[in-house]
Amino acid sequence: MLEGRRVSLGEMDDETLEELRSRITEYFETFYAELRRRLHDHELDLPHPLPEHLRGYRRVVSVLGKDGIVITHWPAPRDSFDFHISPDKTAAELVAEECAGERILEYPPGSDFGTCELDEPLRLTVGDQVVWTSPWTRLEVSSRLDAWSDPDRARKTAEAVIASIKH
Repeated sequence: MLEGRRVSLGEMDDETLEELRSRITEYFETFYAELRRRLHDHELDLPHPLPEHLRGYRRVVSVLGKDGIVITHWPAPRDSFDFHISPDKTAAELVAEECAGERILEYPPGSDFGTCELDEPLRLTVGDQVVWTSPWTRLEVSSRLDAWSDPDRARKTAEAVIASIKH
């Protein structure tokens, strides 16, 4: 039901919302299981200490806006998954709220902007000085309902994260 569809909150019924919540949860359960497995398998090959943003458990918070979904990953004592709806805000506005007010996502209103991700905390700098670091460890946003539907893609994303820290 989600494949190939753009986010349009006004057109979604309760069944579609539940399917979306379920798929996002399954995707990130798969992602973190694979990430932890690969971290354990490659423990001796990885830089030590392991980057802080890859350690521990996560609270994965999905917020469905009127034209997109924003997912943030927060350090937590155990993995958990929250799903919220913000019907009056665009994905760009939701992302700006998570990025110290910076509008880092720009797109024409109503457009299909695809999927974007930040796979580590955002750091805002002035000159050479970091003036703000996000409290979340990962941020993803998409205008596509099926962006987090494929568990195989979750495994490949985890593999890519491991590959990025090995280099």
